[in-house]
Amino acid sequence: MSDNPPGRRPATTPRPGATGAAGAVGPVVIIGVFGVTLGITYPLFALMLERQGVSGTVVGLNGAMTPLGMVLTAALIPAAVRRWGPWTVMVGASVGTSAILSVLALTDSLGLWFVLRFALGACAVAMFILSETWISAIASDANRARLFTAYTSVLALGFCIGPAVLTVSGNAPGPALTVAVASPLLALWPLCTGRRRVPGMAASGAVPVGALARQLSVLLVAVLTVSVFDAVTLQFLPLYGEAAGLTSGQAAFALTALLIGQILFQFPLGWLADRLGARTALLLSLLVGALGALLLPFAVDGGPGWLYPTVALWGGIAFAGYPLVLTLLGEGLRGTSLLLANTAFAIVWGVGGVLGPPYTGAATDWLGADGMPWSLTALWLVALVVTAGAFAAGRGKAVVSDGGPGRDPVPTDAVAGRDQ
Repeated sequence: MSDNPPGRRPATTPRPGATGAAGAVGPVVIIGVFGVTLGITYPLFALMLERQGVSGTVVGLNGAMTPLGMVLTAALIPAAVRRWGPWTVMVGASVGTSAILSVLALTDSLGLWFVLRFALGACAVAMFILSETWISAIASDANRARLFTAYTSVLALGFCIGPAVLTVSGNAPGPALTVAVASPLLALWPLCTGRRRVPGMAASGAVPVGALARQLSVLLVAVLTVSVFDAVTLQFLPLYGEAAGLTSGQAAFALTALLIGQILFQFPLGWLADRLGARTALLLSLLVGALGALLLPFAVDGGPGWLYPTVALWGGIAFAGYPLVLTLLGEGLRGTSLLLANTAFAIVWGVGGVLGPPYTGAATDWLGADGMPWSLTALWLVALVVTAGAFAAGRGKAVVSDGGPGRDPVPTDAVAGRDQ
């Protein structure tokens, strides 16, 4: 049943009392517990399949089912929201995730694992899209960047907690599976206690597809770059450290340092964005992304004392490009336009996760181990030049929000307008 009564226009703004930091507790808790869930399942399921004697190729293909499910089902979320409402979709995704993981824990059927992990991606992408849209709807221009960087910092914390659960349990599947099955259900707490705080996310009236596409063409470049960076560092950073002469433990901790940086250093950039403007902060983030990749060979040559602080700052400030893009998006869109834009971001994020490792893998085959930082440097520089050029040229000014019935879309100045 839809969250909005028949014949009434769904709300495009949150209900009274749902705005600001207090209103952001719900989506932040939701994304945190989903970060824990995904952080557990990726290494846990790989371990379980290896113990069953499954080949490395099949393990990799099975792991790809979750991001594939995200990419291929993301476009269905806006229709689901129009049909059932955002609250119902999020509750269904939470319960569905727990049910899927319960079945995965009880079956050894490899074919069923492929289907279920695809479905897991569909549930996860619904929570990502709707929680991000939720924050956009409740945020004000004064705190939008801080709310989004807090959101992504908690997500990074969730991804750190997931592997830690495996470590504490001694890689025993039972306790880790129990946590994985239970954690999505924690999302029901903010959903059920604060149902009236969930904003409407689909408005009636025409969606200005052309203007929306012009805005997204600028911002999607940054989204793709951050996504590739995330996927590449998760897979290649420990390997790069080992190739540079670090011990396996030191190289693995480089990735931990990067994730710690994502927890610690995103929010300060959000604070800066709320004062200097999200465009300025985004350009700074892209610049640090390029400089961090460029300096990585020198940092690793300096040993752990140089490497760990470098990758922590690099990881936090560069990854902050994603919440800053969401900040720019939320400044000018409402209702269906905002929901569709967040859906497009989710799809591009998944595409970046699929294309990033092969891109850097080919670079390492061509250039050796340093192909990893050089490939990322090139990508960050392209994103910086494209984004700076678009901002300077004023492209993307015609950002629009949904109008009500019989009304034209309302133009705003979200992306290329003047920073406050």
